[in-house]
Amino acid sequence: MIPMNMLRYTFCLIWLLAVIDQNAAAELPAPVSAPNSTEYTITVVPFYTPEKIWSLYSPFIDFLKETTGMPWELKFYPNHDSLIDGLCSGKVSLALLGPVPLGRVIEKCSAEVLAVALGKDAKPFYHSVVVTSDQNILSLGDLKGKKFALFKGSTASHILPRKMLRDAGLQKSDLTLLFYESQDSIMNALLSHEVDAAGVKESLYKKFEKASIKVLRQSEVLPNFAFAAAPTLSNPTKKLFTEALFHLSPQTNEKDKQRVQAWDDEIKNGFIKPPPDFSASVQKILLISNEIMREDR
Repeated sequence: MIPMNMLRYTFCLIWLLAVIDQNAAAELPAPVSAPNSTEYTITVVPFYTPEKIWSLYSPFIDFLKETTGMPWELKFYPNHDSLIDGLCSGKVSLALLGPVPLGRVIEKCSAEVLAVALGKDAKPFYHSVVVTSDQNILSLGDLKGKKFALFKGSTASHILPRKMLRDAGLQKSDLTLLFYESQDSIMNALLSHEVDAAGVKESLYKKFEKASIKVLRQSEVLPNFAFAAAPTLSNPTKKLFTEALFHLSPQTNEKDKQRVQAWDDEIKNGFIKPPPDFSASVQKILLISNEIMREDR
């Protein structure tokens, strides 16, 4: 038989250990939640090949990591539809979009426009151009019966070129429309004379001005590329992201100019908040897009 005093001692020891254990547990800090795996993800509309997007946008991601201290990542989507689904479902947090896909994400899930890219002229607008490498083609009318390159769904490389052709009296049946996977592919086809003419963004054409490519028609001004946020993105992350962008002044600050030198031309001139008329301009282009896309199904 165990002596009574031994039982009392054992009971007291067990009680004391239990109290110490409870106090220790109470003093432990709450576990830190792991960051949302998609909170710091960015994608870019696939107007280039994935390799080129990686090359031009990795320095931008590095800038965000350094400036904000957060683990930003670049994510790729093969086409507009999958990107739009990814942003609206919260599988990616932020997307750099041209006006047509931007209008679509606003329409589909009320995505918020956070920052608009500036052009070299410090304005948040740009142009689409119809170009040719055939020196015998002098006007849009000369394109009848010719091969014309487009990038399906692109504002600058599908919607506006088709509108310019249509305004010139050319219907889709008057040309052979060929769709490519990127604007880079279109320029390669143009330079190799696979096609007679094409629609591209003006800034891309300017890189090939000396390659015997000429402009046949320039579009009206278009709202520039902009970053849109997923509906699920937190306000602190939105603020962190926009503050990093709005503090950049590459057109007036030499240090910032050097920092953005390896970035894509689309984002290397700085950013501003969306101007008052920006959303209206995007919606106008979306209406034109819906009409053209119905014709080109």
